[in-house]
Amino acid sequence: MIEPTIELKALDINNWDKCIRLKLKEDQTKFIAPNLYSIAQSKVEPNLLPYAIYANNEVIGFALIDSEPDPKDMCHWIPRFMIDASFQGQGYGKASMKKIIEEMKAMTNIAAIRISFDPDNDSARALYLKMGFLETGEIEDDEVIFEMRLV
Repeated sequence: MIEPTIELKALDINNWDKCIRLKLKEDQTKFIAPNLYSIAQSKVEPNLLPYAIYANNEVIGFALIDSEPDPKDMCHWIPRFMIDASFQGQGYGKASMKKIIEEMKAMTNIAAIRISFDPDNDSARALYLKMGFLETGEIEDDEVIFEMRLV
């Protein structure tokens, strides 16, 4: 399978409404906060940067990236990541996560990226392991924490 070409674009007046219209599969909605919540959160926490994920000039997903290291662990976090249900299972998740990691590496000189998810979210676990994240053994807010060391 040819990896899709992915673009990350900062959330703006042209794409915010497309991001809030993105849908997960019905059984996935319990695993992640709605994009509207994430967008609102980014307005009160300026270190959280919302991105529309594009493929072929179409919004296919949403990501929220923390631009500052967490003072507890000095890691950067990906608080939210989702791909619209109609684009899942086609390589967009892997290609999008690869692009997000590239974007985060370019932001600053960071040692690690962390992401957390519901332990029952098997598709997230499989994707993150495939991308090179490793389980830390830590749990926060009932979510397992995975980490990718960059140095």
